[in-house]
Amino acid sequence: MKTLPYARKQEILEMLKENEFVDVDQLSKKFEVSYMTINRDLKELEESGAVSRVYGGVKAAEGNAPTLHISPSAAKSGTSAEAAEEKPYYDLTIEERFKISLKAKQSIAKRAAELVQNGDVIAMDPSTTVIHMCTFLQGKNIIVITTSLMVALQFSNSKSVQVMMPGGSIRKPSLSIVGPLMEDMLDEVVIDKCFLSSHAISFENGLTDLTVEESDSKKKLLKRSKKVYVLVDNTKVGHDASFSVCKWPEIAAIITDSGTALSEEKKNHLDRFSEKGVEVIYTAK
Repeated sequence: MKTLPYARKQEILEMLKENEFVDVDQLSKKFEVSYMTINRDLKELEESGAVSRVYGGVKAAEGNAPTLHISPSAAKSGTSAEAAEEKPYYDLTIEERFKISLKAKQSIAKRAAELVQNGDVIAMDPSTTVIHMCTFLQGKNIIVITTSLMVALQFSNSKSVQVMMPGGSIRKPSLSIVGPLMEDMLDEVVIDKCFLSSHAISFENGLTDLTVEESDSKKKLLKRSKKVYVLVDNTKVGHDASFSVCKWPEIAAIITDSGTALSEEKKNHLDRFSEKGVEVIYTAK
């Protein structure tokens, strides 16, 4: 199954921590992408200063641990890790948000994808955790309704996944569809399972987001859904943002990191959902 570009580059760097050299053919087979795609990844990694390309493959840059750095021009535009930390979360680009809790998001997405059956009509929001699900859904015979341009593009080569997008305006930081026009198309569909995430979740206030546009578009998706699955890594548990998405009675299950990744306080917090009948699913250790 194909991996998302940012995640693919992170995996290449992880491989270089254990190997002095990795060849293009090996990478092409591992990620099931063309040589052109791998060479583009390696070119971007080299420009970031993380690696050096050599004949037939790549090695870690001299004197550096293989870490994905941001070029000076990108740093000026606010895409360095340090700059990302200083910017409001709702202003971060998709690329910047992919860097946050990457492994936790991948494990949560994989577990969520296991809940999808052939024949399902599912909704997917534009959150980076949900976007990671695309990797694990490529071969399933499903209909995906999404407000995310990124999700739609991930299924562009799939022969079994049908994608439907509602109309509206594009919110550029998240590459998502927002606005009142969404409801016209959504009124015509019945969604089996809705997968969404957000900035924060607490028992008292439920799932909350940082912008009214994103919270409103998520509400429209879950309104048409039989079951709602919330995907959140442990950093979001026990916190609140400004705009409500849904309360605990609307949530069928919460999928989060392995219980070992949670503090006792966060674990107790999730137990309150369980006591009300909301299933809490932890990823494998």
